[in-house]
Amino acid sequence: MEKAFVLDAHTHIGASYLTCYFTDRRWTADELIREMDRCGVDMACVSGGGLPHEIKDMNRRTLEAVKRYPNRLIGFVRLSPKFSDVLEDLDYYIRDQGFKGIKLHPNQDGFCLLKEPVLEQIYERAAKYRVPVLIHSGTEPWSVAGQFADQAEMFPDVTFIMAHSGLRNDKHVFDSAKRVKNLILETSIGGVSSPRGLGKDRVVYGPFQENL
Repeated sequence: MEKAFVLDAHTHIGASYLTCYFTDRRWTADELIREMDRCGVDMACVSGGGLPHEIKDMNRRTLEAVKRYPNRLIGFVRLSPKFSDVLEDLDYYIRDQGFKGIKLHPNQDGFCLLKEPVLEQIYERAAKYRVPVLIHSGTEPWSVAGQFADQAEMFPDVTFIMAHSGLRNDKHVFDSAKRVKNLILETSIGGVSSPRGLGKDRVVYGPFQENL
């Protein structure tokens, strides 16, 4: 039987969400590729991990990684609405460097999905460039399932990916995903284990990477 093509929707260069707090573990591009090979992953969407002060450096490292492994890694730019030049960074990495997505981490970077006006401009650019927005979820009050559905309704031309599927496999998460067609669930850290009627095009795999 022909091997299925495996795409991981959510990996990091640098530190993952958990390791940046509890260990000094930092993923390099070479380590990421070795683990992809070991786990049978063909391609991976990758963004910079780490704490807020590391974001700009991690974006640069992600760019280096994507250039080094263009047939294996797909770049997502990590953005923080707290940075005054966030839109300039978005344009640079998406428009100028060819990144294919945006990564937001509300609780780690200290913002709420419903209380940052610049997010509207980020989503408008995502629609313009036709790139998805991957957002960490499940940490109250910054990023919970209902907030994802609200934003997806307001921006129907943007594909929103709920990283970790709200960190729990519950009815509220699935109801939010069923409410809007442009909201996708991602499977890591004990999130969704079954599409439950959503359809295979509404759930993406991620991640093989440890502690993410």
